[in-house]
Amino acid sequence: MGKQVARFCTSARCLAKNMKGRYRISPDVKLRPPIIPTINNIKMKDDHPLWQFFSHKKFIRSSKEVQHTSRPWSIQELRKKSFEDLHSLWYVCLKERNKLYREYHIYYEEGSKRSTDFISLSDDILDTMNNIKHVISEREAALKNAQAEFITGGEQYLAEFKKKYLEEKEVETDEWYDKLERLQYAIFGIPDVLDTSLKVDVNFINGVKFIGNLKYDKFASKIGREDLNGLKDIAEMYTVFEESATADGLKEACTKIDEYRKSNLVIPESKEIRVVQGFIDDKIKEAENEFSSEAVEKS
Repeated sequence: MGKQVARFCTSARCLAKNMKGRYRISPDVKLRPPIIPTINNIKMKDDHPLWQFFSHKKFIRSSKEVQHTSRPWSIQELRKKSFEDLHSLWYVCLKERNKLYREYHIYYEEGSKRSTDFISLSDDILDTMNNIKHVISEREAALKNAQAEFITGGEQYLAEFKKKYLEEKEVETDEWYDKLERLQYAIFGIPDVLDTSLKVDVNFINGVKFIGNLKYDKFASKIGREDLNGLKDIAEMYTVFEESATADGLKEACTKIDEYRKSNLVIPESKEIRVVQGFIDDKIKEAENEFSSEAVEKS
């Protein structure tokens, strides 16, 4: 074996060498016993998102607390619910199953038979979630069938809808607002809420044109804006489309159109999809920025 002639210099060795005759810690400092970690030393904010995995902020429920006599929601009952209600119910079920699975896992690791009570309730909730999927699938199939039928008789349907809308004396009602929303979604696939996955296609453009022109034809004479002589391009039609289906909504849109026409721009048909996609992307980005600003202010 070779003879040791040197050692690597370490910061601890150098510090000890340089501090001969001195204390690293002042002799006046009194050392106290360490604090033993306990659950009482941990504080959690009341609004911490992880509380959503706990029922009423309890670590674990007893078997008696999860025993139930209820049943899953039936398909017949769920068919009467709106999409928003189904969406909310789905996430209520999902959150409850997350709580149950966490508690089940704790009992299971201990080998306790009480874990079966949690699985029983979770299975019933899963049945509800499967029934929600079934109802949504039914609606999706109905939508596709309606769109397929519209290909053959759609123009006649739209003509009849337009005639009824223009002849109706009062269309600024919840009933007619709902009819317009259902029409634009069922026929043209335009949702009432925008999201980042939305892609504009020819059918979407046709919907913007139909709804935009319909609103203009209905309210132009009422607000004295027949001087526009109709909507000239997709930019003007989209401007009317995104405003509310009211006389005030058209008045607001016409103010924007007056400003737009000063530019003497006319968007060709070949660029309609790209232009409208840009409008929608800008609107989504604006909404996201507003949401971020509100979150910063609250924090």
